Amino acid sequence: MGRNKRKITYGIIIVNVVATCALLYLGYQEYQKNNKNLLEKEKIEEEYKVVMNDKSIGEDEIKDINEKIDNLNNIDEVTKKTKEEVFKLASELETKIRNKETNKKIAYLTFDDGPYYNTYKVLNILKQNRIKATFFTTNINGQYCYDNGSANCHNVYAAIAKDNHTIANHTYTHGWNRGLYTNANTFITAVKNQENLVKEKTGLITNIVRFPGGSGTPRSQVGQYGLNKMIEELRKNNYGWVDWTAQDGDGGSLSDTATAWRNFTGSINDNIEVVLFHDYSWITTSILPDVIKYLQNNNYIILPLFYESVMINK
Repeated sequence: MGRNKRKITYGIIIVNVVATCALLYLGYQEYQKNNKNLLEKEKIEEEYKVVMNDKSIGEDEIKDINEKIDNLNNIDEVTKKTKEEVFKLASELETKIRNKETNKKIAYLTFDDGPYYNTYKVLNILKQNRIKATFFTTNINGQYCYDNGSANCHNVYAAIAKDNHTIANHTYTHGWNRGLYTNANTFITAVKNQENLVKEKTGLITNIVRFPGGSGTPRSQVGQYGLNKMIEELRKNNYGWVDWTAQDGDGGSLSDTATAWRNFTGSINDNIEVVLFHDYSWITTSILPDVIKYLQNNNYIILPLFYESVMINK
């Protein structure tokens, strides 16, 4: 009798896990579809500008395109709702993973220190593989791309947002060795300045921070008390923060793809991983397609970070 009861319990758990994964997948596919809607909105808005500047166009044509714009105005809300649904399912999956009710795992791919011109290559690889990631952005390099001085890297923000990745906050200055961590005020000011830049370029408000250098950097400079004051300011401003659990070492003196691959595979050992990459790294860009395949072949679902995730410190 006890054995049968256990079988029934396990059966219920398996059914619930399969249902959650199926819903997460379907929600994720719907999440992807919204990209087409956003492109359509962008196209119509360009048409709108042409019409409004062409005095030979009649009032009927203007009325028609205004109606199209009105019909598409709810796209942002639809996208937001779909994101919320996907993140809700992801949160449920995190709970099942932590309770050992499923053999599924989650990997959150994160890219620090951008945007760069190379970020476009990263975005293309993610798009080709139907993957969403998280970009911790900073204005350390200013308006023009560090790796292509003729390109305006502030335009990359819109490209990240258009593909519905999570845009997160890596502070405006990234100045971990130039006074960023002097006190809680200098730190939160840099966070708010980056928040304002992201909002200006995308209309989005960030709510996840990564400390430049990781949380261990301010702790080493101003002690645990100083770090706690910074975290207190983050909470007051509705921010969570996150470090990482795996990496390929591209933030240091990484010399080749073989070393990066060994570092990456050697650091993947948890059921929920936050993987640290940098979107300026050609080495990471080179191995990224194989990184995605490796994770998928090892039962990881790759998702963008969200505020409610168990990996976010609040």
